[in-house]
Amino acid sequence: MAPRSLTRRRPKITATLDPDLLAAVDAHVAAHPELDRSAVIDQALRLWQAQEVERAMQAQFETPDNVKPAERQSWDALRRAAAVRQLGRHDPA
Repeated sequence: MAPRSLTRRRPKITATLDPDLLAAVDAHVAAHPELDRSAVIDQALRLWQAQEVERAMQAQFETPDNVKPAERQSWDALRRAAAVRQLGRHDPA
């Protein structure tokens, strides 16, 4: 199977960058001849995307879910009973 970058046409973009960041990218590319600016920017954007997903998940889990305490206790009891059935031992929680 061909690498993803070879199977899809990659759009060209124009971006204005901080000169110090561009110098750091160029120094990295000079030290790693197997890379080019696009590869470094791809990696940076993937890291940014992963960070955004992490932030979104954190916000989702920090948002109250409005589940009543009695209902949560019922779900917890069901979860513990299922764990006992599956694992043959009591869930410590």
